[in-house]
Amino acid sequence: MSRNWQFYKENVLDSVYRNTFKDMMNDVVDYGSCCECGACVVACPHNVIEYIDGKPKQTAKESAPFDFCGVSEGAGCDVCATVCPRLWPREEHLKQSVFGAHSDYEDIFGVFKQIFVAKTKRPEVAEVGQDGGVVTGLLSWALGAEEIDGAVVSAVSEDDEPCFPSPKVVTSQDEVITSAGSWYTYCPNNRALPEVAERDLKKVAFVGVPCQITPIRKMEIMDPAFLVGPKKKPKIIGRQREFLRGYADRVSFSVGLFCTEVFRPELMTEKIEQEMSIPLSEVSKFNVKGEVLIYKKDGDVATIPLEEAMQDYQRPECAHCGDFSAEMADIACGGVGTDNATIVVIRTEKGENIWKEYEKSGLVEVEPIVNNKRAWNILLRLARRQRERVPSGPDRSGTSDQVIQYDRGEAMLDMQVALREAISDREVLDERLKAAYQEEDLNKKSIIYMAGKEIPNDPGTLLASGKRKLPPPLGIEEGGSSPL
Repeated sequence: MSRNWQFYKENVLDSVYRNTFKDMMNDVVDYGSCCECGACVVACPHNVIEYIDGKPKQTAKESAPFDFCGVSEGAGCDVCATVCPRLWPREEHLKQSVFGAHSDYEDIFGVFKQIFVAKTKRPEVAEVGQDGGVVTGLLSWALGAEEIDGAVVSAVSEDDEPCFPSPKVVTSQDEVITSAGSWYTYCPNNRALPEVAERDLKKVAFVGVPCQITPIRKMEIMDPAFLVGPKKKPKIIGRQREFLRGYADRVSFSVGLFCTEVFRPELMTEKIEQEMSIPLSEVSKFNVKGEVLIYKKDGDVATIPLEEAMQDYQRPECAHCGDFSAEMADIACGGVGTDNATIVVIRTEKGENIWKEYEKSGLVEVEPIVNNKRAWNILLRLARRQRERVPSGPDRSGTSDQVIQYDRGEAMLDMQVALREAISDREVLDERLKAAYQEEDLNKKSIIYMAGKEIPNDPGTLLASGKRKLPPPLGIEEGGSSPL
């Protein structure tokens, strides 16, 4: 690919590498694909957007157009758009920058090192945890072992309405166990990150669904050269860089939760409470296993057909997500196709190292994925279905079929070409780049990867029978077992 400046300016820099506040408000919020993670509000260095009724709303100028941000239009910022999970680069475009050129394995459910099934050995965790209680057990052990000093989770506390969790920062094993379980309504966990900073926690585990993991990853890896411009002083650049990097710097590792969709609040208020006459205060937890399972505190279990729940109460924004298995997480977990156990996908070296220590504690039981064919098949089917459902269009960042792979090294070089054109004084440029990068290493590796590359072991399109021929579960020597 040519490094001609005009080519990059017209075809890359202006249209791809620089998402703006306008893109976020028009192509995401107004278009209806905003997942309500709140990452844009958290990352805004200038306090010009707020989280209102689950969506980012501008507060810069009440009389201004819908897509106006004075900082974006003036000196330039757009940190909010840079961390948005619905704008380019999407998950499939981030692989190289997250995992490097030599990832161990890749399948339809993403890049991974190992995949296996696990469950906690602690009865008190198994009693309250989801499926195999792996996430609760892992966080509890990590706090006790001082691997982390806190964790971001979702939980229903005494201050919350029954069945409606809110983001929580927990710092004790008891708090972790109290927060166990899934509620299947959306909880914007990213909004707990300012509390992490306020409490000056240095090593937190972040737990979230895929659309919450991706912003964390973007905060971590997006090249900060885009913050530098001809009008901005180093002090402003430094502040914007702090908001781009500051929260991710405090995340020790991330745990992503498998997710097809979550339900609108009306499932709770209209269907369960009104139509089924089940007080929400009497519900202890939920699960989805071919149907929606409603566990009551008295021990009874009520059900709703999954098809009905999805048809009538599925959150429409979830149809814009192609990431079922939290492909950007250090560790991904989900209970599909298992009986009181959890599929665990180790994706990064960081995730592998923390899991090894956890498993050495003797608090978790593991078995190879090959012993769980049903879970393997469901994982492949759901991952494939979710990749296919994302609406695409040529004019929306990150959704067209031919969008390039994000390469941090390429991005750094391209941006610096642009900056040298805009800022002729080399000393001024160096001062501003120093403010943007601080002590951060410049990643100069450049490896070409195009989105749309054939995925190994992809089960492919539907056969005439309406089924796909799925590959067999991975053997131990193929990454289908625990790292130990």
